Amino acid sequence: MKKIIRLKNYFAVTASCLLLAACSSMDEVPSVPVTYTAIWEYAPQTANTIAVEKDWWKSFESTQLQQLIDVAQTENPDVRIAAEHVKQAELQMRIAHASLFPSFGLNASSGESNTKNTDGNWSGDASTRASLSASYEVDLWGGAMANRHAGKSTYQSTVFSNEAMRLSISAGVATAWFNYLALHERIETAQKNIVIAERIQKIVDSLYRNGVATAAEVAQQKTNLLTQQAALLPLQLQFDQTRAALALLEGQVPQNFQLTLEKLMDLKLPNIDAGIPSDVITRRPDIGSLEAQLQAASADVYAARTALLPSVQLGGNMGKSASELFSLSPALQSTGWSLSLAQTLFAGGKYKNQVSLSKSRRVELLENYRKTILTALQEVDDALHRTTITQLQEINQQEIVAQSERSLKLTEARYREGDYDLQSLLDAQRSLFQAQDSLVQQRLARLKATVDLYKALGGGWQHP
Repeated sequence: MKKIIRLKNYFAVTASCLLLAACSSMDEVPSVPVTYTAIWEYAPQTANTIAVEKDWWKSFESTQLQQLIDVAQTENPDVRIAAEHVKQAELQMRIAHASLFPSFGLNASSGESNTKNTDGNWSGDASTRASLSASYEVDLWGGAMANRHAGKSTYQSTVFSNEAMRLSISAGVATAWFNYLALHERIETAQKNIVIAERIQKIVDSLYRNGVATAAEVAQQKTNLLTQQAALLPLQLQFDQTRAALALLEGQVPQNFQLTLEKLMDLKLPNIDAGIPSDVITRRPDIGSLEAQLQAASADVYAARTALLPSVQLGGNMGKSASELFSLSPALQSTGWSLSLAQTLFAGGKYKNQVSLSKSRRVELLENYRKTILTALQEVDDALHRTTITQLQEINQQEIVAQSERSLKLTEARYREGDYDLQSLLDAQRSLFQAQDSLVQQRLARLKATVDLYKALGGGWQHP
C-alpha cells in the first residue's frame, strides 16, 4: 500500500513538473537574430521633438481631422468587422477554457411496450428511467492546458491586429484628408493662374488692336489660356474622388458627404521623437500580433506532442428506474464510476506528422516575425529620411515661388512697355504656376511623411 502511495505521489510530482515546463516553453518567444543599431540612421538632430501619443493626429491641430478620425473609429466597416473578429476570438478562448470543467449529462425516458402472446392475449411492459452522468478528461500531460494557452494567445493576437487595423484606418483618413486639402489648394492655384492668363489675353488683344502684337501672339496666348483651363478639369475630378474615398473611410454615403475646408499650409507639422530602433518591437501592434501568434504556435506544438501520449478519462453516473410509467417511486437506484485509459497504437504516422506540421508552422511564423521587424526598421528610417528631405524641398520651393512671382511681375510690366516678347511672359507665368503647384505638393509630401512616421512607430501603441 505504501508503495502505491509513493508511486502516486511520484506520478503527481512528475506531472506537475511537466506542466510547469510546458507553461514555460509556451510563454517563451524564440529569439530572433536581428541586430539593432544604437540610433536611427536618419534621425533628425533637433531638441524640439514630441513623443508619439495614442491620439497622434491631434498634433496636426486640425479640427476637421479630429472629427473625421473619431467617426471612422466607430463607423468604418473594417473597424466593425475587426471588432467582430475580436469577439469571435474571445469566444474561441472561452470554448478552450471549457475543458477546465467536467461535463454533465441528464437523460430521462419513459415508455411502454405491448406484446401479443400465442394465445391471443396482450401483455405490457412499462418503464421510467432517469440518470445523471459526469465525465472529465484528466489533463495528465498538459494538452488541454496547451489548447487553452493557444486560445488565449490567438485572442491577444486578434486584439493586436485590431489595433494595427485601427492605426491603418486613422493613417488612411489623415492621408486622404491632406490629399483633399492639397487638391483644393491646387485647384485654387490653377484658377488664379487662369485669371492671370485671362489678364494677359486682354493685354495681348489690346496690343494687337493697336498694331503692336501679331495675330500669332494672340493665338499663342489663347492656346495658353485653353491649356490652363483644361488642366483644371482632372484636378476637380481627383478632388471629388478623394471626397468619395473619405466618405467610404467614414462609413458614410458619398453623395451627401460634406467637409469643412482648412488651409493645408496652416496645418502644424510636428517633430517626432522616434526613440531607439530596439523599441520598435514594443511599439508596433502588428509585431505584437505576430509575437502572440508565435506563442499560440508553440502551444500547438506542445498539444500535438501530447496526442502521442495516453489519455485518461474519469466518469460517474447515478440514476433511478421504475417499472411504472412517469413514476420513480418505488424505484431502483444505481450509481457507478469508471476510469479509462486510451492509447493509440497505430495511426499511420498521423500524430507524428501533426507534430512536424506544427513545428513547420512555428518556423514559418518565426521567419515572418523576423521579416516584420526588419520591415518596421526600414519603414521608420525611410519615414524619418523623407520628413527631413521633404522639409528641405519645401524650403527651397518657397524661395522658388517668391522668385517666380517677382519674375512674372517684372516681365508683365516690361511686356506692357514693349521691352519683352510674349513667349517670355508666357514662360514666366508657366514657371509661377508650376512653382505654386509644386509648393502645395511639397507640403503634402511632408504631411504624408509625418503620417507614415507615426504609423511606422505604431501610433502611440505600447505592448501591454
